[in-house]
Amino acid sequence: MSESRSASKSSAPRASSHRALRLPRKRVPAVLSAVVAVIVSAGLVLWATAGGAVTPSTRHPATPVQSHAPAAQTDAEPFTVFSDPGDGNLWFTAANDRVGRITPEGKITLFSDPMGRLHGPDQIVSGPDGALWFTAVDGRIGRVATDGQITTIVVGEHGASPLGLAVGPDGNLWYTTSNQIGRVTPTGEHVTFGGSPAGVVLPAYITAGPDGNLWFTNLDSRIGRITPSGQITTFDATGADIAFPGDIVTGADGNLWFTSPGSNRVGRITPEGRIDSFDGAPAGAEEPSAITAGSDGNLWFTNSNDRIGRVSPDGQITTYVPGRADVRTPFGITAGPDGNVWFTSLNNNGIGFIRPSLVEAG
Repeated sequence: MSESRSASKSSAPRASSHRALRLPRKRVPAVLSAVVAVIVSAGLVLWATAGGAVTPSTRHPATPVQSHAPAAQTDAEPFTVFSDPGDGNLWFTAANDRVGRITPEGKITLFSDPMGRLHGPDQIVSGPDGALWFTAVDGRIGRVATDGQITTIVVGEHGASPLGLAVGPDGNLWYTTSNQIGRVTPTGEHVTFGGSPAGVVLPAYITAGPDGNLWFTNLDSRIGRITPSGQITTFDATGADIAFPGDIVTGADGNLWFTSPGSNRVGRITPEGRIDSFDGAPAGAEEPSAITAGSDGNLWFTNSNDRIGRVSPDGQITTYVPGRADVRTPFGITAGPDGNVWFTSLNNNGIGFIRPSLVEAG
């Protein structure tokens, strides 16, 4: 394993108030040609056109739309992860410019911005202020209160779009965008760090680590670590057969776990930077995308071949075919407050869950 640090090797973080431009649409296939259906959200970041000017910290009243379908079907095209703000429900984003809430019983409420300034919401997390925060493709980070009130903060210049999002140990929100890592306070102040000289190349997802730092994946097959003060270290994962790492999460074992859709593997990196990976192909894993830590101590992940996967802390991988649940292309996944593992189903606009306690019993 090799380690790469910022080229400046100085003790001061490399900060910038500007964003790198996104790749033009015509270059995207060349960059991602080695991966089949790699990270839908990354595609949204690279393909989106620049949005018009928006007003920072603009508060919009919510327009709720409710569905009481017990099968949790919606017309919202849910495509990303859930988040639980502690109100007993799960929240998700949808491709039709809405943010949704689903109860454990399956009741869905969708919220939209009547002013039309909510475009392509993607990753969503529970914020430090009790609200939900999400990324959007037009250079903004949004906030939605549990009553559906929407606020937006402009963080991207020239339409640079934030992608991954996580709450840091410092109480701020951290996100990935272009070739940088950004930090935004709940009041809207933001700064970016890194760039390609620091080893930040096409960052994808980010999560809070067990060591008090933030960890992120790079599409150049590196895993990065950034301290709350902005110091960046990256680790080369190619020696562990990692290609185009995707989602990343902290496991119950105190390590970071991530997917590798380009090699059909699941990877693990210790806080010290040791990387291992586990081949999911023999178990039926195919292009794993999102990953979450389950209530059972295992990691759970989605696959493009309509399966849900499980990996134990020692690297044992099992995949499950949902069968009669009509799951097609599961993508986002998270552990719910009810102990179940919830996921979105892209190609049938559905939301489902799997009970870890019952999977071995069928």
